[in-house]
Amino acid sequence: MIRINLLPKEERAKRRTLPAIRVPQVGAVVPFAALGVVLLVVGTLTTLQGREIVRLRNDVAEQRAEADRYKPQLEKIRQITQKREEVRARLDIVARLDRQRYFRVQVLDEISKSVPENLWVTNVTELSERRYQIDGVTFSNFIVARFMDNLTAKDRWTDVDLDVAQEGSIDDLEVVKFTVYSNAQP
Repeated sequence: MIRINLLPKEERAKRRTLPAIRVPQVGAVVPFAALGVVLLVVGTLTTLQGREIVRLRNDVAEQRAEADRYKPQLEKIRQITQKREEVRARLDIVARLDRQRYFRVQVLDEISKSVPENLWVTNVTELSERRYQIDGVTFSNFIVARFMDNLTAKDRWTDVDLDVAQEGSIDDLEVVKFTVYSNAQP
């Protein structure tokens, strides 16, 4: 069935018409769409980073609070460690003294064992911690050389040097007075 409206145009009922939407061309929309995507990504990343910063700040605050809770215990541990180091240092001194307690006795023992016949040690002087001066008398330079060889043969003695060997007399006897320097190792 066909309907014909015979009313004049002015009297006809007006129909509502929607305005036509103009669809822009694709080339004009792409930059705005890309900008929208970029803004969406930047906004999302900013939000995520903000949340991460808040989480990390909370973690730092928790760690500081925990560190504050442990400060008294840490101070006690530090004091105990300091006292332990002091005791260890004292024990090391005692142990070193104990190890070196017989050092000088051993030095004199080795000197006496190195003395050949017809040689007399008159003086032993400790010049420094490990350096010694040995004075004595004998009848011959060969005996002094034998004494120096005997000292050198011992593991403890190093750098055995003759300083002086001169003629002298004791009760009308011709003797050789000598001085030897040497280092003794512990």
